[in-house]
Amino acid sequence: MHRRTAVAVAFAALIATSGCLGILGGGGVEVSASKATVSENALQETGYEEVRVNESEVTREYSVAGQSRNVTVTNWIAMYERTVDVPVLGEQRAAVFGAFSSPEVSVLGQSFNPIKDYSDRELAELAQQQYDGLSVGQAINTSEMTVLNESTEVTKFEGTAEISGQSVDVYVHVTRVKHDGDYVVAVAIYPQDLDGEQERVETLLTGLEH
Repeated sequence: MHRRTAVAVAFAALIATSGCLGILGGGGVEVSASKATVSENALQETGYEEVRVNESEVTREYSVAGQSRNVTVTNWIAMYERTVDVPVLGEQRAAVFGAFSSPEVSVLGQSFNPIKDYSDRELAELAQQQYDGLSVGQAINTSEMTVLNESTEVTKFEGTAEISGQSVDVYVHVTRVKHDGDYVVAVAIYPQDLDGEQERVETLLTGLEH
């Protein structure tokens, strides 16, 4: 697994490609999300390490009725990893957790953000399309959690991924929360053979700050 940021970048691309912003009138528009990160306490408890926390700015020109407008959307991406012991392969940085925040755009009394209409299955399939060697299978279960003081569903999928050239069975957890005007999406991927990793992922989810 070597394009660990691709999952979050793919979510950012949704904003750039969404046609729903095309109705904007007036001058250029800029909207920014607040970053979503995992608390230091949650990182220390789970053994995950911060890889990067950075902005992803997307600017696109839209043409409506002969007029063009530039729309700039700033998303935040936070990526974390944990070194784990993978059977046969040994120690690998194969447990990955990503948090992505994207702003809701309000125009003419209407709110837009393509992420709000994506199901957990569609978010997982987006990860499948953008994450090298990842194949997302069936949903195993859905659980209720409180994330950022909001009740949300977390869906767990089975799948496979390539780690150091070997196919490894993995689990993929996906959730989405609307919080303070932004949509926050979290994705976790880790080998199925790991003991206690789901509990670590739940700790990371409850440790999200935005």
